[in-house]
Amino acid sequence: MDIEQIYTEDMNIVVVGHVDHGKSTVIGRLLTDTNSLPIGKLEQIREKCKRNSKPFEYAFLLDALKDEQEQGITIDSARCFFRTKKEIILL
Repeated sequence: MDIEQIYTEDMNIVVVGHVDHGKSTVIGRLLTDTNSLPIGKLEQIREKCKRNSKPFEYAFLLDALKDEQEQGITIDSARCFFRTKKEIILL
């Protein structure tokens, strides 16, 4: 394997688990820590939490459906990308 292949390989990761065990929280934190969120998304969710008198949770970054936001659970499946120095990761 040459050096170019090392830096251009993709990695696919699947996150599974029981309801309310932190899957969305881990992914939300990972996207935040790798600066992979759309510009303004973190601030938008923090402000929404403040307006609704709710504590901020990283899982809220993935909750796009109104029912998800109101019930505090993730209903829909999602896929998202982030990049490291070596790989493009698909979650």
